[in-house]
Amino acid sequence: MDLQRLQTFRTVATLMNFNQAAEVLHYSQSTVSAQIKTLENEIGILLFQRIGKSVRLTEAGAKMLVYTDKILAIKEEAVAEVTGRNMITGLLTLRMPQTVATHYLPHILCDYQPRFPGVRLDITSCALHTLEHELRIGMVDLAFLFADTIGAKNLECELLRIEPLAIATHPSHPLAAQKSVDFKDLEGQVLLLPKSDCGYRMVFEQELATEKVTPATLIEMNSIEAIKQTIIAGIGLTIIPEIAIRSDVAKGKIAQVCWKDDMETGLLMIHHKNKWRSPAVDAFMDTMRRFLAVTK
Repeated sequence: MDLQRLQTFRTVATLMNFNQAAEVLHYSQSTVSAQIKTLENEIGILLFQRIGKSVRLTEAGAKMLVYTDKILAIKEEAVAEVTGRNMITGLLTLRMPQTVATHYLPHILCDYQPRFPGVRLDITSCALHTLEHELRIGMVDLAFLFADTIGAKNLECELLRIEPLAIATHPSHPLAAQKSVDFKDLEGQVLLLPKSDCGYRMVFEQELATEKVTPATLIEMNSIEAIKQTIIAGIGLTIIPEIAIRSDVAKGKIAQVCWKDDMETGLLMIHHKNKWRSPAVDAFMDTMRRFLAVTK
């Protein structure tokens, strides 16, 4: 697979315009079109949908762009290594819970980014059901997950910290005033739960089933912030990392229910056992360990 054609593909995919890509690459428009056509013929599938003068990525093209970023990043890293340049470069693709990205990542990047300015970062939230596959094929370099364990023999998991969990609701909710609350008290209540992002949700639902508790309804959301704002609006209860509501509790916007027993979850750092790790990945792992050791 020709690296020049991959660079052309990435440029077109970034600009979504063949003419602009040609100007950036100092090619003719016909050369850009020919390179994309050759790449599509080589792969055997269309990468772009051409609608009049506009283009957009096909589903296959979107997937190809992820791998193209990886391949070109490896090329850049290889050149830097063999030419004796010391600066670590490349693309680092991370999956992490929204709570980690919101409350820990900014501080971690303040440490990491100035030391490795040549590393590009692609950070999105986790999807547990696809995580093993993404790590295996190299689509993801490193993942973080709220869970006590992960049942995948090909993945290496490292416990970074224990994260306290909280049951949260609006201060006016009747359960907010109770001195002790347990699963039985959730009978007939509206519960808001994250759709992905964590393993603690599964444990929570298992406990509800064990205690034969039937909520009035479950509302699933992709966004932790959306869950918090719904709670602040006066709807339902949720289970959430305590750090995510700490400031809202202090401001009186959210109440932390006095749960009968302490609840907590592990924060795992996950990588594939048999995949080579770049210096950029190792450096990020060390930064996470150092920062989270301090904040425990």
